[in-house]
Amino acid sequence: MTPAPAMDRRDVLKLGGAATLALLAPHAVAAAARASSLTPSMIAVADPRYRESLIFAGSLERHGAKVLTLASDRAAAWFRAIAPQLPHGLHRLTGLTLESDLFILERLAESSGAHTCYAGLHDWRRRSGVGHTLSGTIDLDPIAGALLNGKEEWVEGLGEALVAAKDGTPAERRLQLKCTAPSGRSPRSFNSWLMRWAV
Repeated sequence: MTPAPAMDRRDVLKLGGAATLALLAPHAVAAAARASSLTPSMIAVADPRYRESLIFAGSLERHGAKVLTLASDRAAAWFRAIAPQLPHGLHRLTGLTLESDLFILERLAESSGAHTCYAGLHDWRRRSGVGHTLSGTIDLDPIAGALLNGKEEWVEGLGEALVAAKDGTPAERRLQLKCTAPSGRSPRSFNSWLMRWAV
């Protein structure tokens, strides 16, 4: 019978390190899986001053989007809440906001490679009803259907249509619609929008 080779300190440390990795690896994999499941693929931006914006974001939240309530500092919202999510699987950013909010967020998102694939103007400044002007490279027909059939609940229908939005054509398409819907106490127009990052 051959005696077992003697172990030196290096061998003991190697075995200890291997045993530690074997014990921790399942926990590390589980933690990584939890972290990736907590990162949403879509963030819905909501302006708390406007009921329509909150309803829109809520309709997206029911489909798995994370809702981000905008504070007065749009740049801080971008750098503190949106940009840190990009390396972890954020692919879409959407909202029903004022035109100025969209402008600021588009400028901030451009540097990260985002492009606006859909924009809609929802305007109550017409004599009767709401004028919807839609443009984008996604399929606009389901969005138009949600706006035309939604009547008073058009905001919620719009959110649900954007969740299911499919790619359309590479060329931008435009649609103009007119609907009868009450405006409430909100501003005279909103912009709905969807930005995407390449997957």
